[in-house]
Amino acid sequence: MKLPTFDELADDQLTIWDHDPDKALFVLGPPGSGKTSLAIWRARYVSTAPLSQSVKIITRNRLLASSAEQVSRADADRRVVSATTMHRFVSSDYYARFNDFAPEPQRFIYDWARIIAKYETAKIVPTLGHLIIDEGQNLPPGFFAWAVRFGAKVVTVFSDENQTTMSEHSSIADILSAGLPAPVWLSKNYRNCEEIVELMEQFHRSRVLPPASVRVDPSGERPSIRSIGDWHALVSMVTTRFRNRGSSIGVIVEKSSDVAELRAKLSSALDKVRIDSYTHESPSGTEALIKLRDPGVTVLTGESAIGLEFESVFLQDLARSLPIGTDAERRRLYMLCARASKSLVLVNGTTPLTAAQLASLPDARYLER
Repeated sequence: MKLPTFDELADDQLTIWDHDPDKALFVLGPPGSGKTSLAIWRARYVSTAPLSQSVKIITRNRLLASSAEQVSRADADRRVVSATTMHRFVSSDYYARFNDFAPEPQRFIYDWARIIAKYETAKIVPTLGHLIIDEGQNLPPGFFAWAVRFGAKVVTVFSDENQTTMSEHSSIADILSAGLPAPVWLSKNYRNCEEIVELMEQFHRSRVLPPASVRVDPSGERPSIRSIGDWHALVSMVTTRFRNRGSSIGVIVEKSSDVAELRAKLSSALDKVRIDSYTHESPSGTEALIKLRDPGVTVLTGESAIGLEFESVFLQDLARSLPIGTDAERRRLYMLCARASKSLVLVNGTTPLTAAQLASLPDARYLER
């Protein structure tokens, strides 16, 4: 991910950037509309003199939070924006105020009713100036109810419910019910080439957000599906792509248990090339070591890919969404395909997809078979 310069922001994006910093903001936008970039730019705007508001960016997963900080740090003006996950932010705030752990009946599942009641009883007033929430569709409704009242004085939310992938998630109605204003819409895709967007839209079934208007030239490379019998075949494809094109490659696999093995094989095949891996089970701090802006390969699972982007993606994490029978399965494939900006290869294997699974994918007009 590269942060656009201020001069590169389009008119619709500038409207988001200079929205009244003292008023809540709710932004809806498709993949590639610049939501994460705008979260960073808006954070900079409200934190810079004369406004000088304290601000923090919130995401669902650690890798996206780390990526946002790295992109901010790498930019020329060096104004680093602090980003963290919802769980870290809420647990830290709760402990600081009550010297206790936030009620968590299940790991990473908060009891929002008890949390909000505790804050109400203590008459807590937020001290943080501005909370900017990215990929808000993948956060629970209770978080928004808490954040608007107790998390910060002002809340900005970026969201796209078509990319909801988590069991705990929020619809547009959920976010509005927390007290956010009517949404502002972004409608242009500045990331994905035309061929990838055409495939993505086969999984788009929203009655709320229309398909995005593409602002990227065709790449001349139609998305394809390729069969592999073992990991060596995938390593060969990835290695060839990197040697021919370089840049950033994401390899999205289904099982966490396969991530380390695939990374080892790629490291052996691509000596002296950045090969990283990440899952939600990776030790805390691992995410800070992954330099997604640098050329190289990142192996990760579908849940960890949310909000990220790569020039090329090899998507093996297909079986859980096929055959497509539910809106949740469509949304998941829509989100995963959107991670690729120029090249997308769907990977059939190492366990072959069934005939029904293959048949549920878009036809040859959109997917080279």
